[in-house]
Amino acid sequence: MAPKKKISSTKQSPQAATISSSPSLKTTAALVTIFLFITALSLAALGVVTLPLPAPAQGKHAGKVPSGVYDWQPKPLKGEWALNERLLKAERLFEGHVHGSESVAVGLEGELVMLDRTNAVYEATPDGAGGYKLQPQPIAQLGAGRPLGFHFDPEGHLVVADSLKGLLRYSYYDSQSKDITLLTTHVSASSPIDPGSQITYANDLAIASDGTIYFTSSTDIVPQLNQHGYYDTYRAWLLSMMQGQPQGRLLRYDPNTKETHVLAKGFYYANGVALSADESFAVLAETDRIRVHKVWLKGPKAGQTEVLIDNLPGLPDGVDAAADGGFWISLVAPAPPFKSLLLSKLLSNPLVRALYARLKPDLKAWGAVVKVDGSDGRVLDFLTDPTGRHVSAV
Repeated sequence: MAPKKKISSTKQSPQAATISSSPSLKTTAALVTIFLFITALSLAALGVVTLPLPAPAQGKHAGKVPSGVYDWQPKPLKGEWALNERLLKAERLFEGHVHGSESVAVGLEGELVMLDRTNAVYEATPDGAGGYKLQPQPIAQLGAGRPLGFHFDPEGHLVVADSLKGLLRYSYYDSQSKDITLLTTHVSASSPIDPGSQITYANDLAIASDGTIYFTSSTDIVPQLNQHGYYDTYRAWLLSMMQGQPQGRLLRYDPNTKETHVLAKGFYYANGVALSADESFAVLAETDRIRVHKVWLKGPKAGQTEVLIDNLPGLPDGVDAAADGGFWISLVAPAPPFKSLLLSKLLSNPLVRALYARLKPDLKAWGAVVKVDGSDGRVLDFLTDPTGRHVSAV
């Protein structure tokens, strides 16, 4: 009987060995995968390997970022930052007619001018009863591009920061020509900073009383036309953050000399910009550091940059000067507390960012604007719609 048992055992051994070894093989494969992933993380963190980003960031890579860049510590939503429902009282205008206007310009006769996400120009005139009547059709089309910030200059031209083209000027009140002029696409050779460089993503602008145009460029990643028929600046912003390079700049265009100079650089996505009442400094939003800067333009501090307010509870986007010398800052989405969620370490790793760049996450909906003192950044007012059902993505 012993030999039979031995023979029987021998015949079954391959099957038994396979069955018994399967968990071991799976465990080994899992360990190898984990080891390779940790190795890749380590090599990426050391900068030994660079990882490509997807379109529209072809040819660009997720690189190393200095410690502290993504250690976001947004202020808690309590006290002066307590959520409220004051934006629920805002009146919604032209709903369903103007899509994606990043700004509103007030014309010489009190008309409201908006540019939608396809570069169509809309006009709404006062109706005499305290409201506005929107013209049923766009009054102009500025061509392919994605307009972001825009304002009227002292001569009545509409100046537009187009994220695809550069800086444009539209002869709004010239009924005969309606000219569209491309003011600048490159930094002038005479600029002390970045001479001859391309302006790849013009974002927002502010115009001084003498016509000088101060504007931001956010990143070196150009928005791409999406399946909905407009240029996707959200996707370009996300890829810029995943790239992790401080490509943001503040620039000045002189309409007399037609020269463009870089005034300050090194911002992680330079966004909204506005001028102080005396035009001695500009206030600039740095979205990916959840903070806002003062860039001095005149006086003994000219050329210097200082933080006006940091650790904002949301991602700063647009900036507008208030009549009393303060500044309104829109917070387009709440800022996740990367530090407390231990995400800062992950986002500091190029491999994680390169993988995350392939996702298409949505920002949490809310509406929020904050007013700060222009001298010291003190919070003067805070208006929100916590759910974003009435006002969102300001």
